[in-house]
Amino acid sequence: MESSGSTIAMSYATIRELAQFQEQYDRLSHERQQVQVQLDSSPSLPADAPRAAQREEWRSWLALQIKSKGKERDALVQAIRAKGIEVLDLPG
Repeated sequence: MESSGSTIAMSYATIRELAQFQEQYDRLSHERQQVQVQLDSSPSLPADAPRAAQREEWRSWLALQIKSKGKERDALVQAIRAKGIEVLDLPG
């Protein structure tokens, strides 16, 4: 990738990499948000409630999925940085 003034020149392969990065980043962000909604809509039950243990197991699994998607997203960002590309203003 080259820059001269306000022009940036990059190869088609780099554009494809950036497109793949965006697609994967957006997919992981969406999946993470979906799991967060599930977690938010599954509050803890009182300890003596029926199925409280199953609910906590479900909530733990959801929390693990959120963490996993976040790590995958972070690894994706690190991989694109390792190629010398810094992506600014990434959505949360």
